[in-house]
Amino acid sequence: MWREEAATRVRVSEPSLVDDLIGFLGRAPDVVVERVASNEIEASAVSSLHHDRLRDYLEGYLSAWQQSHPGVETEFVE
Repeated sequence: MWREEAATRVRVSEPSLVDDLIGFLGRAPDVVVERVASNEIEASAVSSLHHDRLRDYLEGYLSAWQQSHPGVETEFVE
């Protein structure tokens, strides 16, 4: 059975695009994404990814998503 090993929050500068980002990240293997605020998501790994590795993993996906959404910024929330 899968269990969450790591989770991190990401803030999006344009709240109207949060659902789009959720759909995009939802296609990533071993990642579960949910909206936690109007402009924030929480991404959790359902594998053995450690928190630091999850952030590295997500950075690649966030960069690709931002390329198709010019002007929209994302940042990790501590």
